[in-house]
Amino acid sequence: MKISTKLSALALLAGAMMSFTAQAETQENLYDFANNNLNLEVATPADWEDATKGVISGQEIRQGDVVLTAIDGAKVNRMWRTNGGVQYLQVGGKITLKADEGRAIKSVNFGVQNYKFYLEAQAGNGSLDAGNYVWTGNATAITFDNENAANEYNTQSLLLTMTVTTDDADANTYTPSETTYAECANIAEFLALEVGTSARLTLTDAQVNGAYWGGIFVEDATGAVQVTANINVNRNDVLNGVICLTRDQDDFDADHIIPCAASDALTSLDEVTVTSDNTLIPTIMAIDALPSNDNFSRLVKVENVTVTKPSRFYFITTSDGENIQLIDQMNVGGYDLESFVGKTVDVTGVFTWNMTRFAIFPTDVVETEATAVAQVKVADQNDGNVYTITGINLGKVDLSTLPAGLYIRDGKKHLVR
Repeated sequence: MKISTKLSALALLAGAMMSFTAQAETQENLYDFANNNLNLEVATPADWEDATKGVISGQEIRQGDVVLTAIDGAKVNRMWRTNGGVQYLQVGGKITLKADEGRAIKSVNFGVQNYKFYLEAQAGNGSLDAGNYVWTGNATAITFDNENAANEYNTQSLLLTMTVTTDDADANTYTPSETTYAECANIAEFLALEVGTSARLTLTDAQVNGAYWGGIFVEDATGAVQVTANINVNRNDVLNGVICLTRDQDDFDADHIIPCAASDALTSLDEVTVTSDNTLIPTIMAIDALPSNDNFSRLVKVENVTVTKPSRFYFITTSDGENIQLIDQMNVGGYDLESFVGKTVDVTGVFTWNMTRFAIFPTDVVETEATAVAQVKVADQNDGNVYTITGINLGKVDLSTLPAGLYIRDGKKHLVR
C-alpha cells in the first residue's frame, strides 16, 4: 500500500476529536513482510522439503533504528509465500526487537494474516493487547515468544507487517505522536479524505459484505470500503457505532485504485455494536455497468450471465469483452464454480480487483431457470412494458437506453447490443 503522510486541510478543519502530545523524536520502522521491503529470501510450497529456505534465524534484520533477530522453536521462523501469492513471516519460535543505543521501543503494531497470532510478550516494561495485536510500553528490547503454541499443528503466528515505534530512551511512558482525527458521518465522507488522514468513522447499519484473510468489506447507504484491519467480525454482520481508521488505498495501476481503511493505533470495536443479519441486500447491476472503480467493495448481483473457463480461471464477460473473474476468495463454499461452466447464472458477491483484473468474490451463485422467459405472465406481456427475461417489470422505457441484454415487450424478445 502506498500511504501519503500529508493530512488534508479538510480533515484538519473538520475538528480534532482527540490529539496527543507530540514527541519530536518518535520514529516508525515498518517491517513490511507482505511486500518484502527488506528483500528477504522467501520460501514457497515448492521449497517444502528445504527446511532452510526463507529462514530468518541467525540474521540481524535492520529497519531504521531497530534490529530484528530470531531463534527457531518447535517450528522455524521463515518468510513464506503461498500459491496464491500471499506473503508473510511465519513465527514458530521467538523474535526479538532491539532499539539502537539511546532509543527505546514504545509500541509494536502487528498486521496479521487470517487472525493467526499466538505471540506472548516476555515480562518487562510494557503489555501486549493480543486481541488488537498491539504491544505498548518502554523497552530497549522486547522478545515475543510463540513457543506455547508452536507445538500444535498450524499454530505459527503469521505476520504481514510489523510497525515498531521508537523514541528517546529516557521517556517513561508511551505517548503517541500528535494525531488529528477527522469526524466522518458515513463512508462517503471517509472516502473523500486524503490518503493518510486518520478519522473517527461513524457506521450506521453498515453491512459486512465479506471477510477474507486481509480484512473485511463494509458498506453503508453512502458507499463501500475495504477495511484492511484485523477486526473480528463476520460476513453478514451489521455494524453501528464509531471506529478509528486511517484512509488508505491500494494502487494496482494508474487506472485501478481501491480505497481502503487501514487500522490505526486506536482501532477497536469498543464503540461499535455488532449484530448478525443474514439478509444483506445486494445492488442489482447490469454486467456492463459493473467494471468501475466506484463499485469496489460493494455487494452486487449480476443476473443472467454465462460462466466461462478459458484456462484455469472462471469468468463472466461484458458485451465489450471485459473479463470479470469469479474467485472464491472468502471461502463461502456451498457451490462449485466448475459445475456452472457454460451455464447462465445469477452471481452475488463483492466486486473488487484481483491482481490484474476486475473480480467478484461470490457469496452466492444460482443457475438461471431455463424457462425464465416463460415465467413472464402472458397477460403482462402485451401492456407495452419492458421486462427482463426473469420477469422484472422495467416500465414503458426506451429499449435503446437499456444495458445490453435480452428483454421482452408485448410478448416479443428484443436483443439490446
